[in-house]
Amino acid sequence: MRYWGLDVLVCVHCKHHPLEITVIESETQEINTENIEVPVCKDYCGYLKEKIDRNKVYPCQECLRIGIKTAVLYCTSCGRWYPVKNGIVYMLTDNRRNLSSDKEFLKLHMDKIPEHILKHGKPVNLETNREEVNK
Repeated sequence: MRYWGLDVLVCVHCKHHPLEITVIESETQEINTENIEVPVCKDYCGYLKEKIDRNKVYPCQECLRIGIKTAVLYCTSCGRWYPVKNGIVYMLTDNRRNLSSDKEFLKLHMDKIPEHILKHGKPVNLETNREEVNK
């Protein structure tokens, strides 16, 4: 995943935009950004976490070199969160998600995930009991 994805991604539940990102693991990659038209993003810069201002110069060359391997996307409107694993965004509706796997993801990265997601995130969080996860 790249930060520019936040310019287009919306919550699959409530269609809110933009989503917040908490990066857990990323890597800098060698990418030729010489002839890139900036800003790359049209409405929202996920790297700087702000709306695009056409009068501002953006660090797109720096941003495009960052590959996000592990992260959490969070919807501030409905409280849902979506994992990024091995650079792939898993944005599925609640009934399509593997809640046990999602809960394991939270446990594995709990030291880097914001507390509001760990305790109150939907559709599953660390406060959710086993019966709810297995439904």
